[in-house]
Amino acid sequence: MSPTTQVDRPWLGAYAMAPSAPADAEKFYDALGELSIGGLEIPTPDAVVDSGSVAAIARRLQPGWRVMLTAIPLVMGRLTADAGYGLASAAEASRAHALDDVARAVELARRLADLTGEARVAAIEVHSAPGPGLGSAEALARSLEAIAGWDLAGASILLEHCDALVLGQTASKGFLTLSEEIAAIRAAGQPDSLGVAINWGRSAIERRDVRAPVEHVAAAVDAGLLGAVVFSGASDKDTEWGDAWSDAHIPSSGADGALAASAASLLDDRAVSQTLAAACPDPILAVKVSVRPREATIDHRLAVARAVLNQLEAQRA
Repeated sequence: MSPTTQVDRPWLGAYAMAPSAPADAEKFYDALGELSIGGLEIPTPDAVVDSGSVAAIARRLQPGWRVMLTAIPLVMGRLTADAGYGLASAAEASRAHALDDVARAVELARRLADLTGEARVAAIEVHSAPGPGLGSAEALARSLEAIAGWDLAGASILLEHCDALVLGQTASKGFLTLSEEIAAIRAAGQPDSLGVAINWGRSAIERRDVRAPVEHVAAAVDAGLLGAVVFSGASDKDTEWGDAWSDAHIPSSGADGALAASAASLLDDRAVSQTLAAACPDPILAVKVSVRPREATIDHRLAVARAVLNQLEAQRA
């Protein structure tokens, strides 16, 4: 699978590090034009897509920037109300709800293209919730086959792998295994619009092992399905971001002073380099990190983003 766009610059999951105050968030997004990025990862909407919400996203896009929509914030919220929710759900009503949510993301992609005059959404990240016991690869395949038949407004559908359920271990997400997800895409006919996204932190969390992300990237490449690699950190120690092995988007560790607080992150120069070496041909590359303290200034947030992006570019070179 080849992503619908190839960009020389990595993308940024800015929503994970934006200030909570709306006015500060807008200042933060305005300042992102100073960074060398190719686009933004943005959460899919949880409500009706209206002209105001589409225009708000368009205002945040610099010329040439593209968008990768991620469903994970919406998925996790839905699961609190319905433990069986998801594209892999064995409950038809819960699976239909998840399909409706993906359809809303596709509508956003279409309306954003109409507003800006070009396809702006390159990819939509979906997930294999609700995981074993309440879901299956077979149900996921049916969902993916249905989605692949839609008019996707130029976007690819990327199944972002989250940590799978591991016996004797408390899961963060506990969705299906990567092998089950790949099997589901194949069962759906492996259309060109479907691929896999590997999130470094979530793969490391699953296995409690920094080798897991590289192995997951290699498996996706071998299957011909790698569409994106998202660099989000993880730690085997308790940090300001939370308990050990929590999925809290801790930044990488590195020599830049902006990364001092995340020194316990397992995502370092070597991990970035090894992951990039396994990712061939070139997928979409993205960075998604959060910032501590939560009251950090806009300047500090930008400094963290710049440091992680520079680290990625240095290892890429």
